Parts: sequence; C-alpha cells; structure tokens
Amino acid sequence: MSEEIQNASKIVPRAMISSMLLNGVLGFGMLIAVLFCLGDITAALESPTGYPFMEIFLQATGNSVSGSTVMIAIVTIMGTLSIPGFLATSSRAIWAFSRDRGLPFWQPLSKVHPRTSIPLVSVLTTTTIACLLGLISIGSSTALNDVLSLTINGLYSSYLICCLLLLWRRCTGAIKPPLQSPNTELEINTASTNLTWGPFRLPGALGIVTNSWACVYMIVVLFFSFWPPATPTTAATMNFSVLVTGTVVLFSVIYYWVWARRVYRGPVMEIGLGG
Repeated sequence: MSEEIQNASKIVPRAMISSMLLNGVLGFGMLIAVLFCLGDITAALESPTGYPFMEIFLQATGNSVSGSTVMIAIVTIMGTLSIPGFLATSSRAIWAFSRDRGLPFWQPLSKVHPRTSIPLVSVLTTTTIACLLGLISIGSSTALNDVLSLTINGLYSSYLICCLLLLWRRCTGAIKPPLQSPNTELEINTASTNLTWGPFRLPGALGIVTNSWACVYMIVVLFFSFWPPATPTTAATMNFSVLVTGTVVLFSVIYYWVWARRVYRGPVMEIGLGG
C-alpha cells in the first residue's frame, strides 16, 4: 500500500511510529482501567461466555446486563470496523507479491481493475479465504486455532528474516549511503543494484543495537509460540502450529525450486511516465 502514498519513504515510517505511540498510550490507559475494574479473576477466567472481558465488564457495571452489553457492543463494532483495514492490507500484500511473480496463479492475482484501480481478484481471493477459514470452527476449534497461529508464526518469521538480513548488511557495510542526485532515484534498491539507505534510518551503533534487540525479541517470541498452552497436553490442547508452519515452509521451498525460480526475479518497480 506504500505505492499508493506520495513520498512513502518518509510518510510511511512516520505513520508507523505515530500509530505505535498513539495506540501504545491508549492501550496502556485501557489496560490500567481494566486492571482497576478486574474484580474476581477466577470468575472472569471461568466466565460461561468463554470471554473473560465480558465478565470484567459485568463486574465493572455492578452486574448490569444492559450496561455490560453496551460496552461489549462497542468492542464488537470496533472489531467489525477494523475488518476492511485487514482486508485491504492482506489483498495488497497478495497483489504485490503476485505482481513480482512470487505466488502461484500470479497472473490473475496481479491484475488491477482498469476502472476502479483496485486489485479485485486479490480482494475476492482474500475474502474467500477468510470466509473458508471461519468455517473450520464448525468442525474443530483446535484446528482453527492452529491455522490462525500461523499468523503469529508467519509474521514474526518474516520480521525476523528481514531484521537478520538488515543486521548482517549493517555489520558488513553492504548498504550504501543515501543518494543525493534525483536522477539516480530509480536505481535505488531494485533487483539489479546494491542496497541504498533511504531518508529514514537509524545510523551507526544505535541501528545495530536496535536490530540486534529486535532479533533477540522475535526469536524468543517465535520459540515459545510453538509450545502448547497448558500441560498435560492432549490432542485438543496440543499446539499444531509447528506442523502448519513447517508445511507452509516445505510447500514454499518446493514451489520455488520447481517453478517460481524460473519466473521470480525480485521486486518489480513500476514507473509512471508523464505525458
């Protein structure tokens, strides 16, 4: 989605940091409020609804069903309104990787509707997959949780790979200083050129320390994300995310060596030519 933003190399990092600061402050305030209104922890954990936050709302409102229902409705509405954002992000990720010829069936997935300028095929594919995943809970909630855990493992694995490669490039000095000439802007960070720093970066030792800490943090999180939530472990409580993640990795490796390496040449840079 950064390609749809003007001056994305500066605007996107600022937006990411601003959103983390804003959401972090608001989230911390909400956490303090919830802890003050927590009440009976055992009752919250053993809530017949299966959602402890509903019991917390009920206790906070003095067992008022109508008041807690309104608070729960607010949370539900907020979660519902966040779905278009997740859908837009996921569909753009599928479209971008398909445009680079990195996914199966990349030809239709990379198409953009000429009238709306929206990757409709990617949007419909993302929506269909999300709906099908929701049907898994009908057969087994354990299977659904294992599939959804791939989100955590996949995200942190992708972050870890990027941070490790960036740390390695930092330590070896393989990233060139930012280019000042506007005529060479199109040569930055394409598949045929060396990496070059953009306008937003942490230079020197501070950047190395930050990357190192990020790698350590993600390794710890990724390691424990494969463990079962409780012991003794049964078939219903077993965390099969390691199996799901391993299957995806194995399929990706096989797909790359059998087919994708013939067509994938790295990120594609689109250039708009003015008339």
